[in-house]
Amino acid sequence: MRATHDARRAGARASDALVVCEHADVITIGKRTSDGLNALRSAREVLEAKAIAFAHSDRGGGATAHAPGQVVAYPIVALRARGLGARSYVELLEDVAIDVCASYGIKANGKIPGREGVWVGEKKIAAIGVKISGGVSAHGAAINVTNDLGVFDHIVACGLEGYGVTSVAKELGIAAVDRADAETRAVDCFARRFGYHEVFYRREERAG
Repeated sequence: MRATHDARRAGARASDALVVCEHADVITIGKRTSDGLNALRSAREVLEAKAIAFAHSDRGGGATAHAPGQVVAYPIVALRARGLGARSYVELLEDVAIDVCASYGIKANGKIPGREGVWVGEKKIAAIGVKISGGVSAHGAAINVTNDLGVFDHIVACGLEGYGVTSVAKELGIAAVDRADAETRAVDCFARRFGYHEVFYRREERAG
């Protein structure tokens, strides 16, 4: 993500990109560092014992969690060239996550005052956290698809006390959702919302 962002910002890359991936169990803290650290429910020693990594991130927002089975989408978009401001961009990302949920027959909502991300009722199904540098976006959205939600037990997600989390699989009442299909839906929804008419795929497998 960072290399693609740097290339787009420097003009070495002519086109926008969408990096779609998944992470091992990890809790990340955004630029609101103090808020993020206050959102940890478990001590660092507990996280280490459960093999949950911990990392600071240069994205906006507080604490969130990633786990295998989550679809994480990092758009590298020249927002300035497209005439998109930060708020409009974040709302478009919310719309993408809402569209992905709708493709499964799940009604989700965003743009809720005081509540970041995308929600199914009182439960969060997608987190949004972005960085915009030199008019180019980085980081993006994380949609809970078929991931184990247990890692969220160790944080107050995005500093919002009293709310739960959910996933596509949980809302559908099934054990698993095909990940490749979920990624394709995410890319298709992103392309439609942002008005891309040609999309070129490249799949990379990385160990570790």
